[in-house]
Amino acid sequence: MQPSTGYKHRVRPLAAFLLLAVLPAVSVGQSGAKIDQGSNKVPGYLMANPPKIDGIVDPTEWKDVPHFEGLVDANSGGAVPLTGTFYLAYDSKYIYFAAQMPDDNPKEIKAMEYRTNVSLDGNDDVALIIDPFGNVQDFNVFQINPRGATNSQIVGGRAAKIEWMGSILAKSRITDTAWETEVRIPWAIMKLPQSGTRDVRFDVFRFSPRFGRDTSWKQINGGHVQDTPYWTNVQTPPAPPRVLEFLPYNYSGTAGGKAVSNMGLDLKTSLTDGLDFAGTINPDFRNIENQVLSLDFSYFERLAGESRPFFLEGGQYFHTSNDAPIFASQRISSFDAGEKVYGKLGPRTDLAVLNTSDFTHQNNLVLDAFNQISTHSSVRAAIADMSTPGLNNDAYHWEYRNARGPWAFYYQNAATADTAEGKGVRHNPGISYGDGNYGGYFEYSSVTSRFDPRLGFAPQTGFHGLGGDVDISHNLLHSQIQKEEYNFFYKSWENFGGGNYLTSLQVSSDHAFRGGTDIGLGYGTTEFDGFKDHLYNVAVTRPWNDNYRQWSLNSNFGKVEAADYKSAGLNFLYRPKQMLQVISTYQVVKHAGTHQQAILSANYDLGSDRSISGRAVLQDHDWNAYLAYKRSGNAGLEYFLILGDPNATKFRMSLILKVTFPLQMFLGKH
Repeated sequence: MQPSTGYKHRVRPLAAFLLLAVLPAVSVGQSGAKIDQGSNKVPGYLMANPPKIDGIVDPTEWKDVPHFEGLVDANSGGAVPLTGTFYLAYDSKYIYFAAQMPDDNPKEIKAMEYRTNVSLDGNDDVALIIDPFGNVQDFNVFQINPRGATNSQIVGGRAAKIEWMGSILAKSRITDTAWETEVRIPWAIMKLPQSGTRDVRFDVFRFSPRFGRDTSWKQINGGHVQDTPYWTNVQTPPAPPRVLEFLPYNYSGTAGGKAVSNMGLDLKTSLTDGLDFAGTINPDFRNIENQVLSLDFSYFERLAGESRPFFLEGGQYFHTSNDAPIFASQRISSFDAGEKVYGKLGPRTDLAVLNTSDFTHQNNLVLDAFNQISTHSSVRAAIADMSTPGLNNDAYHWEYRNARGPWAFYYQNAATADTAEGKGVRHNPGISYGDGNYGGYFEYSSVTSRFDPRLGFAPQTGFHGLGGDVDISHNLLHSQIQKEEYNFFYKSWENFGGGNYLTSLQVSSDHAFRGGTDIGLGYGTTEFDGFKDHLYNVAVTRPWNDNYRQWSLNSNFGKVEAADYKSAGLNFLYRPKQMLQVISTYQVVKHAGTHQQAILSANYDLGSDRSISGRAVLQDHDWNAYLAYKRSGNAGLEYFLILGDPNATKFRMSLILKVTFPLQMFLGKH
């Protein structure tokens, strides 16, 4: 499968930030000067008098700080209707960033969120990305909207615990002609190299839902990693003192007419400048809302996304293949104790180790190591082991990648040894392309029938063959169509003994109109297991650029497994007032009977760290619902009062009060 190389606003994987500067580097002059548009270097400026973070970019506070301006389309490098002026400075504790972003229609600026560490999808925002190591592999992303709401994406992945993640301070305001922001980012929130003078990699992005496009100071994508903008001669500080952080919890209440009570502990500390340790004893997964899969037909198993904090913390260091990983955390449903070590062994080397055990039945071990050999090439190796009485499963994976300009070559190899299934092997070499509006990949895959990573996700086995896709997208400035995208996907896999295993052809298009309507069309044909299926798809969304008040309708119809197949879905996002968000989805599928699923969820903010939320799920004739009051998302005591079970298939009466309280122990310097 094609590795992720693009930058998109709605999904911002850290590995996606392979940046391209469109013009050659030019040396820059004195502090306070305007940086020439042709340069990709901004001089580091050590701030003696930090600015007051109030959202007003006062010229007297920022007068000596180097500033740069101008934006291009982040995918194509073309002209855009937006611009901006940006300031970047630092001291021994913080990075200081300011942005002024003109807008000829400020009433259309979207600023719905106001909290810390929340999704800003659907909001105007500006994002500063920082790679302290300068190797274009470890980008931290800091987004801010026009109300000062923030979203931080730290290298490796973090759980939504502010004591562990840390937070940035941001203030913003909207004026008659623009919106502007001031931000203070703690150095300590990021993984840092050894203290000293170095060149840091960075870039700045601006997103406007009105235009539905990412813009950046320098163009991204295309594999021109060497041209990533530099923040030069920056004095990175030493690592902060080591702190052992405890998050013990206790919950008590009633469930099914019986009294219940439980307690557990999460803990975290840094082992070295680059490596962190996180552990959990008797984790509480029962009271965490899991994602719900749709009813869409699939010949193969599907996995819902991960939502449990223990696995989210440092989870991005565990990346064992793009399409058939030997480790998928959803495979581990429960355990008594777990520990993980993750982070950096050096500027170019990552390490992640995880172990979970339920003491009496199953032990799971995963190790993942990554090394960036050079600017162009990297290698990764991983192992996963699951042990239970009478059954053992071992898996390994390694991959090599080499990128030259917009082209990248990759090779992945994995193998499993299982006491019940025997041994299996997987190979898939491939080549990918990504440059501006054009992308795609082509690969050969070979997976033996006994390939079975029990801790991973490889639902398709026993085949070999070719596959790939082509993707074309455009943002249009002067047209009724504002965005368009076309995709062509094809795979042809055979059984090892001969004959068809799976053949699939998928074509689709999507057009976002300037008036707010988005229309998607698709057609797919699949030959598998003796059946020849074909499906048509139509989807309409309006308005496509408002993530808070929107409706969408989609329909699939055709033949599946030699029978008529019809599916229809209706989704609503509605915000009747500023603090209340309601989301509802309904899907009905007619295929070997009629099945339906309805989900209604709502969240009402009572403040920056308090809310009432709930979800109701109907699947055919079974239904479940829960309601929760919570105080979370801020430092200090957290508590949850939960009526119902968030993840039961049928409603059961329960009332649980869960309390989490943080403790710290200082361990001294590294």
